[in-house]
Amino acid sequence: MSDPAPPGYRTASDKPFLVGLAVLGGSYLLIIGAMVLADLVFLNYSDRPVLGPEMVKQGRYTGGEVTVSVEPSRGYFFRKGKNDAGLQLGEQHIASDGLFRAAAGQAVLLPRASGRPITASLRPEARVLRIAVTNDVATVTTDVAHGLLWGEFIRVSDAGGPGWDGVREITDTTTNQISFAVANGAPSATKLSFSKPNPLVQALRSRDIRFSIKLSLISCTLTTLLSLWVAVPIGYLMSRFEFRGKPVIDTLLDIPIVLPPLVVGLSLLILFRYMPEWLSDAVVYKWPAVVLAQFMVACAFAVRTMRVTFDQIPQRFEQVALTLGCNRRQAFWRVIMPQARGGLLAAGTLAWARALGEFGPILVFAGATRQKTEVLPTSAFLELQAGRTEGMLAVSLIMIAAAVVVFITARTLGMKRIFA
Repeated sequence: MSDPAPPGYRTASDKPFLVGLAVLGGSYLLIIGAMVLADLVFLNYSDRPVLGPEMVKQGRYTGGEVTVSVEPSRGYFFRKGKNDAGLQLGEQHIASDGLFRAAAGQAVLLPRASGRPITASLRPEARVLRIAVTNDVATVTTDVAHGLLWGEFIRVSDAGGPGWDGVREITDTTTNQISFAVANGAPSATKLSFSKPNPLVQALRSRDIRFSIKLSLISCTLTTLLSLWVAVPIGYLMSRFEFRGKPVIDTLLDIPIVLPPLVVGLSLLILFRYMPEWLSDAVVYKWPAVVLAQFMVACAFAVRTMRVTFDQIPQRFEQVALTLGCNRRQAFWRVIMPQARGGLLAAGTLAWARALGEFGPILVFAGATRQKTEVLPTSAFLELQAGRTEGMLAVSLIMIAAAVVVFITARTLGMKRIFA
């Protein structure tokens, strides 16, 4: 018999240990959740007014209040700066950002402290002066410069007739004019209102981004099929057999995982310098280069997943099948692969998600040409290069939504056992 515990002896509590684990793991989950939440909160999902040029020159006013002439009953958009206390309009004090209707002829910008420069922004809402329709193309003239660009979208409303209301793509633009197509045979309109749709609507309406969504879905699917085609035999061989040179092959399989993505793309580009010219012309800077760049990275993850899957399946099942008259091929398809179904789904899901987020190799090996080699990551890059932060975030949210849908679907179909 074991000796009884000495008087006053107490077992240490596991609570500090478990709390420490929860804090360490929870901090990482908190960062991921905060990143996604920040993307969701940053975007303004409501339509925005079309605004004219800035009425307050930044940094010019440094001494006290600034009086700006405004037009009564006209809409103005006010954005408070960090040095400002708000806007005084007659008896009304405006202290937050937003669109307001002027009730007097003067607006006073109030600094937070004397001697500090005014950093607020005040812009008039663009109003329609004339509407002309020629060959089902409406040309709207505004009283101020609108700042809209060709290829952007506006939401038309309050036209009072069929064929006008809705989101329309701008087909031509000048400083004070906007042109967009209307429905065939739409009657003339004497008035209308327009606004800028939220970034998600603009992203989903854009031909460039719709092309990138289509190419991303196609290329990721092709990459996944190619990755599984290669990952299954390699994973099976690495799991079941010992042979000379196996550590070297194991190291080669890890190279696409540890190499910087840009190096993978550069290596592919250099490799195709030694290929036949007809093959290089058919691949480099064209859509096959997108698939190949995604495949080189995604396949490595699929191989690792399939090897772990085969390692978890006891070899005894296969040996019993061989003793019962099956050859190696029959044992593989009838015994091993049915049990590897969950791992196969996990490998395909990881390969698809990895391909969706691939950027570096595609940028170097396939380029970022609009409606040619543009996928969602390069769309986000091009939007950022153009200074459209909201457009970039809209594309990012589309990618996050696609990844979430794929993983939820995969887990629902039986991936829980692999990632439990």
